[in-house]
Amino acid sequence: MNWLPLLGALALFAIGIRLSALFSGSETGFYRVSFLRLNIDANEGDPIAKRLCWFAQNPSYFVATTLIGNNLANDLVTIAISMGIAAVFQETGGRAEIVTTILFTPIIFIFGELVPKNLYYRAPTMLLKRYCRWFDFFYRAFWIISVPLVSITRLLEQFSPDRNKPAQLVLGRQRLVKVLEEGHLEGVLGNAQKQLVRGMFNTAAQSIRKVMIPQAAIKGVTRKTDTADIIQLAQQNQISYIPIRAEHQSEWTSYIKLVDLITSPSPIIPAVYNMPRLQVDYSMLEALYLLRNSSSAFGAIYQNNTQIGIVSQLDLVKALCSSDGPLLMTSGAAI
Repeated sequence: MNWLPLLGALALFAIGIRLSALFSGSETGFYRVSFLRLNIDANEGDPIAKRLCWFAQNPSYFVATTLIGNNLANDLVTIAISMGIAAVFQETGGRAEIVTTILFTPIIFIFGELVPKNLYYRAPTMLLKRYCRWFDFFYRAFWIISVPLVSITRLLEQFSPDRNKPAQLVLGRQRLVKVLEEGHLEGVLGNAQKQLVRGMFNTAAQSIRKVMIPQAAIKGVTRKTDTADIIQLAQQNQISYIPIRAEHQSEWTSYIKLVDLITSPSPIIPAVYNMPRLQVDYSMLEALYLLRNSSSAFGAIYQNNTQIGIVSQLDLVKALCSSDGPLLMTSGAAI
């Protein structure tokens, strides 16, 4: 038996397994790595981190390289098995090649896929940096093949229904959540910040109708209500801002502060604050911005020039800070 072809087949088999481990592991590591950490290292002058950040900004080339590399590795393994069978049995094809391929499949799967993926999953940054130069070498070697694949992909994207929506906008929320989670793990952010951002994601774009206080549920007073009755109403409902309206009108367009009512001397009428006019189709974040910008505790909500309720700035803040979604408010701003 000629040992040289057999040794060549074993060497080719080992190369194919190693390449499969490189590309399969790199694919897992790429989606597992902390791009926040890579950006920090790149800003500090790390050339390998800069190169990995370039792949992160051009994921099509990374994916094309891993696909071509995995196919190359599989072809090398297949050729190596055929060469080994030919060297041992002095023939190609047939039952021996099929049986040998089946016997070697667990080895290929464990050492070419399973083990490297687990290693890259556990230590993505270290392994990606260690083998980045090899990956970059194969990227340049496959460049003449990967460029047409990337071009075809971009051409097909023109027919996508979301072609006018930038990818960064589509992926921005997931990436920002990942950055916040990584910041929490590094001790930069606390649970309060995470909860605030999660609540804003869940509720910011929703209509203010979710937290609106309907006209019938508003606990307020008229302009002629006695001071003692106003204070009693505020204490019973635990509210620090009291909506007021004209005696013969149904619209609530202003409010007073309980602290002004308590601290003002008897002859002096406490200040009355006007409510900004909001439309029912405003989002919670938009309404909160308008109320904060005008330093108003309440906003009057209108639909087709008819008031349908009011919204409290405190209720909006509570809804945006809630990670479970908007809170349903049925009373005034609580203390």
